[in-house]
Amino acid sequence: MNFNHLMEARLLKRRCKKGKGECYWVPVGNVRSTHGENMHLTMYCKHCNDREDIFLSRHDYKIQERMILKEIESVSARQ
Repeated sequence: MNFNHLMEARLLKRRCKKGKGECYWVPVGNVRSTHGENMHLTMYCKHCNDREDIFLSRHDYKIQERMILKEIESVSARQ
């Protein structure tokens, strides 16, 4: 599943290095809580292997939590 809707607009304007239009972002790795009720996620482009760190508010994370954890689990299983 594509998680581009979680990315900042400035990152979505950037072209994918593999020339496939925009990057296809998926969450990978650990989800961490930070100061100020924010959640830290590492996002990975399936096409060009770029990585970006993003921060979501706890509220926004809770809305997407099941999908994020399911995707992280499926990416881990593939590796």
